[in-house]
Amino acid sequence: MKLKTIIFFTIVTLLTVNFIHSKADYTTLEIEKNKVTIQYYYTKPLSLHKKNTTIIKGVSEGEFIEIRIQGYIKDFEHIKLKIGNSGNLNETETLNNFEELSNQTIIINSSIPEGMPMEKIKWKSFSNKIYEFIITENGKDGTQVEFNLD
Repeated sequence: MKLKTIIFFTIVTLLTVNFIHSKADYTTLEIEKNKVTIQYYYTKPLSLHKKNTTIIKGVSEGEFIEIRIQGYIKDFEHIKLKIGNSGNLNETETLNNFEELSNQTIIINSSIPEGMPMEKIKWKSFSNKIYEFIITENGKDGTQVEFNLD
């Protein structure tokens, strides 16, 4: 009888611990969801060869803008910019667009200008909040920009 009780409590304990760990992992994943991370590369990034990566062409080529999407975004647009007569940046053409993206990486093969920007990206979160990012050299080599989406 004692042996059965010990085995029973051991099984219950193992199941409880596994449940708590799986719940903690799920909670961690939920917290990390719905984030867009952008990073520049001057050589081909490792993510270029992963199966969940889509490569698109920009206005130039040779450098890489990596957009990692955790969670879900919609209405993603990659837009060409041109400076207007008044000095404002104007959207002139949509180069690439996706209705929905989920848990994947987009690589833009373009250039990262030190001067006047030539491209930007914009997208919406699940709650329709609009996010924009102008592709230009930020002087912080190797850093990444994160957008925590609502």
